Amino acid sequence: MADARDLKPSPRHPRKGGGPSPAPSLRKRVAVLISGRGSNMTALVEQALGYEIVLVASDKPDAPGLAWARDRGIPTLALSGRDLGKPALEAAVLAGCAKHDVQVIALAGYMRLLSSTFVAMMRGKIINIHPSLLPLYKGLDTHARALAAGDKEAGCSVHLVTEELDGGRVLGQSRVPVEPGDTPDTLAARVLRAEHTLYPRILAEFCMTPLDRIRSVALQLPESEERESHGQPTFSVAGELFAQLHADDAKPIVRVRTGDPTGWNAMDLSGDPDWAVVEDRIARSWELAAPARLLEAGGR
Repeated sequence: MADARDLKPSPRHPRKGGGPSPAPSLRKRVAVLISGRGSNMTALVEQALGYEIVLVASDKPDAPGLAWARDRGIPTLALSGRDLGKPALEAAVLAGCAKHDVQVIALAGYMRLLSSTFVAMMRGKIINIHPSLLPLYKGLDTHARALAAGDKEAGCSVHLVTEELDGGRVLGQSRVPVEPGDTPDTLAARVLRAEHTLYPRILAEFCMTPLDRIRSVALQLPESEERESHGQPTFSVAGELFAQLHADDAKPIVRVRTGDPTGWNAMDLSGDPDWAVVEDRIARSWELAAPARLLEAGGR
């Protein structure tokens, strides 16, 4: 993970609001593994924030997704799982990842189970999207199983990959209602559309540092600016501070206004914070600091 001090803008050139992504050199480098057309891979490329796709690999040399990636200048690795066998195939994928300095692997319709050896080599760095609301319906035929069970909703899950099939920690889910007359195919089509929104968002959250995430929220607020103060990134509106990140150690903290007599509150960003709460408090802090003209114009 990049040191927060490497991410700060020059104090002479404050970074203004508008939802910028982290500098390209600081984005996590991601490899995507596919077996077919790679529609989720396409979504990951087109909605990249906080990461960049530096390699697309497939166990099928004629996978249509490979041609799409090549046309866009993304390095590809076309392998034949049938000819190589699992050990040689996985060794080639790992070698390709090493060549391109890959930090995260995203499975996107990759139809092969990864070996425990492969998972161990990249533990905590592989994520997958699965077409069910895990822990329901691990494995195949998820939509048919949901319909057979009479479920009123289906959906998709992004999860960490472990040795257990579809058993890693769930990072995010999207729910899709089951409609009257649904077939496995019609339900699958609607769930796939949800996947194309969910996967890029969760991959971005998985890849972004706390500063990246704070910056992505703070700089989307009207007239917000980022400056450095005492070696730390701060965010202000009309010259009034509304957020400051302290990230000198393994316990990053963001300070925001509270509106009460104490003035400020510190939120611990280590571990797995509730980012919805963090984002809401940053926005509330902006409201407390913003001038009346911005609030009268509709605020955030």
